[in-house]
Amino acid sequence: MEIKEHLVSDIKIAEVISNEIIIVNTETALDILGNLYYQGFDKIIIHENNITPAFFDLKTKNSRRYTSKI
Repeated sequence: MEIKEHLVSDIKIAEVISNEIIIVNTETALDILGNLYYQGFDKIIIHENNITPAFFDLKTKNSRRYTSKI
């Protein structure tokens, strides 16, 4: 996993770059977001191919579980 830093209008943005799925559950999402926040990033870009496909399955309600904890 690589973190590419972008600076736009004094806003520090982290772009997460990886060839693998890095967010597989709520815990991994919170871990990544917490670590990037601790490093001083204001916003985060995570590409769709880095998030488990189950997140996008509306029947599982995973997206609601993930975003409610963030």
